[in-house]
Amino acid sequence: MNESNSDKLPLRPTPEEMERTPVRRHTGTPGEGSKFQIPQKPVFYKQAGRLLKFTFPIALFAGVFFFWNTFLIAYFHVALTANLVMGLIQSAAVLLCYFGLLFVLLKNKFTLHLWGISLPFLYIGATFGKLTWSWPQLSALIFSRSDAKVAAADQLVLRFQDADDDGSIVEIVVKLSEIDQLDLKKLVYAIVTNAPHAEIEPPLDKVALEFPTVSGIKHLNFNSFTTMWDEEFSTRYSPTLFVPLAPESTLRSGTITIIEMVASGGSAAIYSAKDSSGRQIIVKEAVIPKNSPEALKTKAIELFNREALLLSKLNHPHIAKVLDHFVESEHHYEVLEYIDGLDLRRFVKERGPQPEDFVLNWAEQICEILVYLHTQEPPILHRDLTPDNLVLRVDGQLVLIDFGAANAFVGTATGTMIGKQSYMPPEQLRGKAVPQSDIYSLGSTCYFLLTGRDPTPLEVSQIKEGGNLPTSLNPLLAKCTAIDVAQRFATSSETLHEIRTIRKQRALAAAVMRPERTSF
Repeated sequence: MNESNSDKLPLRPTPEEMERTPVRRHTGTPGEGSKFQIPQKPVFYKQAGRLLKFTFPIALFAGVFFFWNTFLIAYFHVALTANLVMGLIQSAAVLLCYFGLLFVLLKNKFTLHLWGISLPFLYIGATFGKLTWSWPQLSALIFSRSDAKVAAADQLVLRFQDADDDGSIVEIVVKLSEIDQLDLKKLVYAIVTNAPHAEIEPPLDKVALEFPTVSGIKHLNFNSFTTMWDEEFSTRYSPTLFVPLAPESTLRSGTITIIEMVASGGSAAIYSAKDSSGRQIIVKEAVIPKNSPEALKTKAIELFNREALLLSKLNHPHIAKVLDHFVESEHHYEVLEYIDGLDLRRFVKERGPQPEDFVLNWAEQICEILVYLHTQEPPILHRDLTPDNLVLRVDGQLVLIDFGAANAFVGTATGTMIGKQSYMPPEQLRGKAVPQSDIYSLGSTCYFLLTGRDPTPLEVSQIKEGGNLPTSLNPLLAKCTAIDVAQRFATSSETLHEIRTIRKQRALAAAVMRPERTSF
């Protein structure tokens, strides 16, 4: 039960959400092997290249003039004259313009990382100097027209939102004609994969783009991309690719039939399925990349089997049951109970920040689950408690739907960490999770429920004073999400007691404030 993808949801998704469902995700760590670059060629690219070529002698002369005179002034104390100063300023301006334009042409790529996206230098002004953004900060992907006279969308707007409570918004406009069509698909699906929370306007199934070519207008849509992804990414990402199961595929000698894929990332996928009796179930699939070291493979398989067996023995009304686990064709599967409801992330996304009393009610239910897990022998640490993993049923009760064993399995095999860092405490990032790590995640989840925003990673979660959001639960949030483990609640039982105490105090205060009825 380790870190898992945030993009998993054992619910039947809407058609729009299915379009957003990712089919591939690289699970490496930031570095040379875990980035993909997409070049952008602005309309002035060729002209700028020619300009640099023809002005190189001027730039060379300006450089020699500037540095030679600077050397003379510094070491031989040559007197500064008005003409010399003006010459230095002009030569410096020439060098600045030359190398600035050169930098724009050289740094012309969108770089996709596991953790976020780096923008071309062209957008240094539009983003106020910030060219690197994490995936959680990407809030929207908008296809729009630059002019009302344009028949189809001809530009892509990426909207970023700072992680701080001010939530300042930055937008960049990418001309679609400046990106290769194949690269455009890669960019869009990388965003869909790594930022599933981002709004897409219009929905991808409604997007139809037009590209003028020599032979006429070429139309581009986003309905089919599996072949493109396989062919172009296979050489770079081959260690981590796997092909998800198609609808109507069967497992377990035909006793399990896949209905549809709910989510996928890296070397794991989640499916809606049915068993031989027609009962709806959830199937999680995990595959060890073939290039993983044998020692890590062995450890991963041992971990997966042990934890699947452990989880199958859990019996709690607020925890989705693990019904079975098995291996077929070196793919590892876990069968889970299907829970009908809405996960808390989607609930808040649709209805906005929630009232404190609602959040306290949910926090109490979550804490009861943690008490149950932490008092098992041996204690069970969840390590991936997020709004995505908590489903609100129609009766108002929460159910914990995922322990991330499949992703822990892949993470162990590849030596990588998979999870949502906004909800992970420092010690867990260092691989030293303790029971208080789940309490940190509980506090982070409560912050999201109260604000509608993911908390800033590795910070104490607090709602800013003076805003429109309630702040009375800040002391509870602060103690749950303290950076130092010793400053958090010692146990989940202590946390549960504190939450129940707060609820009683609020109920008593509400009763006192309620006007007494006058009897006649």
